[in-house]
Amino acid sequence: MSTIACDTPRSTLDETVWRALCRTAAEHAQRGCGLSYDHYVTLFSSEIDTHASRLPDDQRVQALEIAAQEWDYATPAERQETQDWNAANGYCSHGIELGCCPAGCGS
Repeated sequence: MSTIACDTPRSTLDETVWRALCRTAAEHAQRGCGLSYDHYVTLFSSEIDTHASRLPDDQRVQALEIAAQEWDYATPAERQETQDWNAANGYCSHGIELGCCPAGCGS
């Protein structure tokens, strides 16, 4: 008798480990964002994307939902939308008004 793929038990996401990883990523992003929320989201989300890409597909969705609900994870498309809005409205890639960014954006 053959085994049906959907009958095969799937591994589950270790939420405790994932949340600890998210906390660490959030701490790194907070230290490097210069108090810019947009830059925090970019730093945090990029690090989470790297970690999530190593997860099996069936765990990735749940992991990203946790990161979004608890730490403001944004998808690459959402981050691009923010960057496009910033560029169209006089803000640098860090989300700071042009000419005011401590990184020298727009000066």
